[in-house]
Amino acid sequence: MKFLKSNIFPFLSALLLFASSCTDVIDVETDPADSQLVVDAWINDLMEPQSIRLTQSQAYFDNSFSDGVTNATVMIESSEGTTFEFVHEAEGRYVWTPSVTGELGAVGTSFVLTIELDGETYTSETTLFDAPPVDSITQEFRDDQIGGPDGIYTEFFARDLPGLGNTYWIKTFKNGAFLNKPQEMNLAYDAAFDAGGEIDGLIFIPPIREATNRVADDDGDDDNDVPPWEPGDEIRVEIHSISNAAHDFMSIAQEQMTNGDNTIFAIPLANTTSNVANAATGERVLGFFNVAKVTSLTKMIE
Repeated sequence: MKFLKSNIFPFLSALLLFASSCTDVIDVETDPADSQLVVDAWINDLMEPQSIRLTQSQAYFDNSFSDGVTNATVMIESSEGTTFEFVHEAEGRYVWTPSVTGELGAVGTSFVLTIELDGETYTSETTLFDAPPVDSITQEFRDDQIGGPDGIYTEFFARDLPGLGNTYWIKTFKNGAFLNKPQEMNLAYDAAFDAGGEIDGLIFIPPIREATNRVADDDGDDDNDVPPWEPGDEIRVEIHSISNAAHDFMSIAQEQMTNGDNTIFAIPLANTTSNVANAATGERVLGFFNVAKVTSLTKMIE
């Protein structure tokens, strides 16, 4: 015991010195890079205006909103021979509005995006894949919920389509507002998280089914004692079909956006892989192009 008593104070002093050394602020300087075109082209088959936003990349530590590209020509052509022209409205947003249901085309239709800008042409190609119907949405009152307050929690039920390699982006809306925090991004590869699961044709696994509940902020903006759902709320769950490449893109984007939560285990910063390229040089720009089939179900919380 005398040995422990005589050595504990040097140990605590060393520990405090180590802890204080971890609070040093390091200013990181990044080399300037040429600005690149950024393409935000996530299209779906819903009967609502479809938009593609074009911007230019910015310096990493620039927190301002980038200006939109306003002088481009944007169109999509389907393998069925239909051309959809997207007209610029404001701030780099180009819009096309469907006039009839199913105007984009049937499942299996391929699409080519073409952007002409400052004498350069950028292209991308994707396919419209199928999405399973949302079978049901359930709710239950949970107390002693780990990581959350007591209250109403929800989950949805849907079954992955037959055949390995189906990928989906599941979106949840609360009273019409999209739950769009990086931690709330809900991606599925077949009925699980990634290709390694090889879970085909089954009901989505519980972590995916239960990712319909709001994630509270850590910065105090949200009241962490407020449950995700209350009676009278409206929940809508949508399943968007996405390509395997789009699934990879969104997975990496989510990792990058939540990287700060990993502290010393953070992964290196990197751009996500785009599927939009300069038609002449093959050089890829930033962003992604996907055309989704959407299924949905809405429920009132009781």
